[in-house]
Formats: sequence, structure tokens, C-alpha cells
Amino acid sequence: MNFNAAHTLSAHQDERRARILDAARTCFSRAGFHRTSMQEICAEAKMSPGGLYRYFASKDAIIEAIAEEEQCAGRRILEVMLEPGSLHDRLLRCGLTYIETMRDRRAVQMMLEVYVESMRNTAVGAFFAKCEEENRQLMHEVFRRAKATGEIAADADIDTIMMTLVAFADGVILRMGLNPDYDVERAETILSRVVTAVLENEASTSPRPLETQG
Repeated sequence: MNFNAAHTLSAHQDERRARILDAARTCFSRAGFHRTSMQEICAEAKMSPGGLYRYFASKDAIIEAIAEEEQCAGRRILEVMLEPGSLHDRLLRCGLTYIETMRDRRAVQMMLEVYVESMRNTAVGAFFAKCEEENRQLMHEVFRRAKATGEIAADADIDTIMMTLVAFADGVILRMGLNPDYDVERAETILSRVVTAVLENEASTSPRPLETQG
């Protein structure tokens, strides 16, 4: 098989795999992970059972793949905090990006399904715990740097800051799922105020060193 043929085959396989996962998300958002059958996923994907099983050996394998995609997407959002700018602006951009990606009701339902499944399924739970720890380390590093630059106090409680901001963002997402008419624009305004309030409460009270004049 030459390179072009192999590349075409790989692209075709990726497209079919993505189609299966998209169909599964649609089915899972309607009935949940455990009330959805493989037959329903096949019908939604317009694919025969034999074709589907070539890519995923079981429904659990599909659930694990979706959980992995959800966590990878979450990681990309968190990495917004590594971009240039003030801590406040980076946190706000991160929160707004999170809210924007969850405007689709199906995305909210998938997030909740993955959270619940992570407490039931050993494989998903282990993967979820690993990702959560990696995300926590990333956030810790962001706030550690903020301490070093004086944006927050040297004795600021990083764990409490993270818990408060994450809990608020997750709460907004939950309300978006429960109430489709939730005013997202208003939530964005409030998020900015929450970030400001949390950081002001943990702000450094010591004077910052003067910048050297060039």
C-alpha cells in the first residue's frame, strides 16, 4: 500500500470513528449511557453492527473514548491559563471558553454523564482521576507563579481558590443544562466579578518591586 492510499484509509477510519462517537453522544444525551443500546447507536450512525464493532468492541469502549475526548477538551481549555496576560484575565478567558463550549445542551449532558460514569466504571474512573490530578497540577503551577510575581499573596490558599472558581463554573454549566433559557451573557458578567472578588480576597498586600527604568 502506498503512502497516499494509506493516508486515505486512515482518514476514512478516523471519519467513521468520529461518526460513531457523534452518534453515541446523541443517543447518550437522550437516554444516558446505560439505557442506550449498541443497536440504537448503530441506527443513529447509519452503520451495521459489524461495521461499528470494527472500531469499538463494546459500549464501554465507546464510553471510555468519549470520556477521553471530554478530558482532552477540558485540558485544552485549562491551558488558556498558560497564555500571556494578568492572572485575572487568564482565569476569565478560561472560564468564558468553558462556558462557550458548553452552550450546546448535548455537551452539558455529556459532561454530567462522564462525571457520573467516572464513579461507576473502573476504567473511566481511573482515567478521570488521572486527568483531574494533571489538571490540578497545571492550576497549581499557574497560582504558584502568581505568588512569585505578587499577583496573589504568598500565603494564599490555592486549593480554596481553585475549588471556588471551578465550583462556580461547573454550577453555571449545570444551570445551562437544566434551564435552556439561562442567560449565558449575564453569567459571563458575573463570572468576571467572581474572579475579581476571589483574587482580591487573596491579593498580595506587600508592595511590588518597582520596575527598572530602561
